[in-house]
Amino acid sequence: MHDDDPVVEGADEETARWHRRFAIELFNRSWDLLEEPERSADDDAEMLAAAFGSAWHWQQVGTAENRALGDHQIAKVASHVGQPALALHYARRALEAIEIGHFGDWHVAAAYEGMARACAVAGDVAGRDYWVQRCTVALGAVPDAADRSVVAEQLLNLPHPPPQEE
Repeated sequence: MHDDDPVVEGADEETARWHRRFAIELFNRSWDLLEEPERSADDDAEMLAAAFGSAWHWQQVGTAENRALGDHQIAKVASHVGQPALALHYARRALEAIEIGHFGDWHVAAAYEGMARACAVAGDVAGRDYWVQRCTVALGAVPDAADRSVVAEQLLNLPHPPPQEE
């Protein structure tokens, strides 16, 4: 078995289809909530639960790429709801899996953007700047303009790190 083979051990095909369906639907729900300009605390809680739910379903039947993107989504959502420790943990997991899996140039750029975002939320200005630089360079290797623009737009919309007390 390879890391990018689906994990379906013990699951029949119908169960696997349900896991894939829920993984996709929950990912899309978390993304839709991310795009809402004004979310309530309940929306933020739902968004985080949806990201975790999606990742859990991918753990059941997904490839290594699916699992890495699930971790990346958790990191992104955690960053948006102000959970820096959670964001950093899942951004690092996603980055490690993406680097090991060699999934593609846009995945690498997205993982670097995720690290920059998590560092920004954690107040790590040097870390944010480091990952922004790495992402900018990585974007140059992304051949598809649409993929490149999605990551570039996210990079442009990074939060500013909170001011550090002296």
